[in-house]
Amino acid sequence: MRKNGLHYENGRVKLISVPCNFCGRSGGKVIHQEGQYKMCKCPFCDFIYLNPRPNPASLHFYYQSYLPEDELGIEGWRKMMMPVFSRAADFIEENQFKGRILDTGTGYGHFLLEMKRRGWETLGVEISRKGVKFARKQLGLNVLAKTLEEGQLPDNYFHAITTFYVIEHLDDPMAFLRECYRILKPGGLILIRYPHTTPIKDFLAFLGIPNTLYDTPYHLSDFSPKTIKKFLEKAGFAGCQSFIGGHTLPAHFPSRVVSRLFGSVAQGLFFLSDNRFLLPGVSKTATGRK
Repeated sequence: MRKNGLHYENGRVKLISVPCNFCGRSGGKVIHQEGQYKMCKCPFCDFIYLNPRPNPASLHFYYQSYLPEDELGIEGWRKMMMPVFSRAADFIEENQFKGRILDTGTGYGHFLLEMKRRGWETLGVEISRKGVKFARKQLGLNVLAKTLEEGQLPDNYFHAITTFYVIEHLDDPMAFLRECYRILKPGGLILIRYPHTTPIKDFLAFLGIPNTLYDTPYHLSDFSPKTIKKFLEKAGFAGCQSFIGGHTLPAHFPSRVVSRLFGSVAQGLFFLSDNRFLLPGVSKTATGRK
């Protein structure tokens, strides 16, 4: 039986078991549970991942309805993400000369539009049909309706690759990063925006407050600055670092206040610590070079 894109069996989502994506070993210890979904921590490399999980085909089907399609929802998405997009665009222009840029999981294409306005040659990849349609028809962008791996893009081609809140959704983030490395030009820059949820989950569990912050089963992993650096370096990238990189502005007022408060505190502490202290629990931006 299929519902909302997921396969069900006896009233529950049908799940498959997977090994740790970083080291390939089994035996992850459950650290948090949301309904039937369990986030595990690998005892060998500390990577946190969902196990068991829905199969990739189920999740691919679900993502066709993941993005809002009404005008207010699309505009709300743009406003929510623009502070992060602007910080990322500024960072890229400060650290990489203009050229070809690829945005993976580009959604509606708002970041690509910003980079196109700044003089970059842009390309996006996106599996959501409604996202691709909007980016092509409303924004006039070149976006492939494929995964990155399906795109068969040329070696050593892009000067920069970006991905915003995508890597935590991927069934095989290591394969994705290796593909990014292959298609980046030598010296090219990768920029990844990722959530860092586990510290908040740990704190709320200590207080006995239930929550679904992992957004299971659609977030398949949770990265920390330490683990994202390990993934990037294993894929071949050098000079890897994480920084705060701004904060989102959700449409819901209480969420916007919380995001602004903790984002500002995180940015301030990062600055006061001479770019050393990364507040646990807030989203971060990671970069590396080929």
